[in-house]
Amino acid sequence: MARVQYTTYRFNRPSELRKEDYEILKEVLGNNPNHSINPPSSFIETFRGELIFLGAALLGLLILSFDVEILNWIGGIAAFLGFGVLFSFVPSALSYLGFLSEKASFYSRLRKDILRSSDYSEFQNIRNKRR
Repeated sequence: MARVQYTTYRFNRPSELRKEDYEILKEVLGNNPNHSINPPSSFIETFRGELIFLGAALLGLLILSFDVEILNWIGGIAAFLGFGVLFSFVPSALSYLGFLSEKASFYSRLRKDILRSSDYSEFQNIRNKRR
């Protein structure tokens, strides 16, 4: 039986904020409460190779529709290879979406806790209650 290999993505929580970092973020969020402290992550950058293969598969299907024998071979090979990527792309992409969700949730709660607290000591108390 064939095995499908795919990448699993997990969010690793960063260490607790130091007092200096808290004060910087408190000032930034005080000036702009809508500022995002969530570091950017790019689905397209992460899955660039897989997306190129899937595009090749769609192009291969388009070539197959011309019904010219040599083009059918080229299109068929491209479609076969491209759709083969789906078996690892789908579980990896779903895992990555879960990672993005956990990451966004963590940074959203962190942002709210910073805004809600008046100083670093209160921030630590709020964070300890969440655990």
